[in-house]
Amino acid sequence: MPISVASIAAIRSQREMRIKVLVATLGIVAVTDGVDALVNLYTQPDRLWPSFVQTTLIAAVMALLFLGLLARANLRLYELKERFEALALTDIQTGLLNRRGFFAQLDRVRAAGGDMTLGVVDIDHFKRINDTHGHLVGDYVIAEVGRSLRDGLSPPHFVGRVGGEEFAIALGGLNPFEAWKTADGLRAGLASIGGAQLPAGLAITASIGLTKMGDGDTMASYARADQALYRAKQEGRDRSVSADLEIEGNVVMLPVLQGGRSGEIIG
Repeated sequence: MPISVASIAAIRSQREMRIKVLVATLGIVAVTDGVDALVNLYTQPDRLWPSFVQTTLIAAVMALLFLGLLARANLRLYELKERFEALALTDIQTGLLNRRGFFAQLDRVRAAGGDMTLGVVDIDHFKRINDTHGHLVGDYVIAEVGRSLRDGLSPPHFVGRVGGEEFAIALGGLNPFEAWKTADGLRAGLASIGGAQLPAGLAITASIGLTKMGDGDTMASYARADQALYRAKQEGRDRSVSADLEIEGNVVMLPVLQGGRSGEIIG
C-alpha cells in the first residue's frame, strides 16, 4: 500500500505525536548537521566539531518547538474531526446511534462476516402519551426506553434510535429463537421504567419485530422486520414477533401473551 504525505503527517494520539515529532526532529538535525559539516569541512576545518555541537543544539531546540506546536494543532484538529463525526452519528436525545450511525455500523459488521438479526422496536401508543401528558413526558419516555435498551444489550449486540419513537436493535450470533428471547427480554424490561417525571399509572410498553439478516440488502431486511412489527401491533401490542419463527412442519412459535408472559417453541 503506498504511503501518502497526508498519512505521514496525520496525528491521532499523544503517543503518535511524540514519536513523529522525535523522528522528524532527528531528521532535521541530521540534515542540518550534514550541511553544516560539509560547509565547515571546506571553509573552517578547525571549527568542524564546535560548529557541529552548536548546530545540533540549535536545530534540535528549534525543530522540537516548531514541530511540537504544529503537531499539537494537528492532533487538536483530528480530535475535533472525530468529535464532530461522532456527533453526526449520535442521537442527541438518547445518546444512542442515530439512523445513519446504526445502519453504518450494521453494514460494517455484516461486511466483516457478522451473523446478525435485525429488530425494530416501536413504543406502543406513543402519540397518545404525547397528546395526553405532553411532549416533556414523551421526551422522557423516549430517553428512558433508549437507556433500557442500551443497558440490556452488550457487544456484539447494539441499538440505535432510527426515528421518532422507533428504535432498531442488531443482535449478533444468535439463532432465531435466541434472538427472539433476547428481544423479548428487552421488551419485558421496559416495565421497570419509572421516575418522578412519569405520570402515575402510565405503563410503558413496546412492540418488536425481528428478522434474520441474509446476504441481501439491509433495507430489505429492515422491511421484513417492520412487517413483523406490524404483526405484533395487530396482535395486541406489547409483544415480540419474529419473521423467522413461523409454523414449519410440526414446529410452532406460540405468540407472546399480553401481560408480559413469554412465548415458547413446541414441536
